[in-house]
Amino acid sequence: MNSIALGLILVVTCSFIEGAAQVSFKLSRVHEDRRLIWTVIGFAAYITEVGLYTLALRQIDVTVAFAMGSLSFVVTAALSALILKERISGVRGIGLLLILCGVALMGGQA
Repeated sequence: MNSIALGLILVVTCSFIEGAAQVSFKLSRVHEDRRLIWTVIGFAAYITEVGLYTLALRQIDVTVAFAMGSLSFVVTAALSALILKERISGVRGIGLLLILCGVALMGGQA
């Protein structure tokens, strides 16, 4: 696997980890009795993400990594819909599709 592909995989992985962290923080507010565990999971996810993102920056340009990090908005919305049963409106759905298009364009130019 070449270094650019590795960098892109790492950034995509970071987006999923960030989405999981955001949902964990929300769950810490929804489930008051398990607030501490969800908060710890969220912080652990962020620490992991920082480490992986740093590795990704060794492989790809920061401009590409940062733009592709927008994928975390899509992942967070999807996880929120699946886990938290939050609704994605039509306008939000279109916005998420546009983000996906932008990420695909940036990834293709890496």
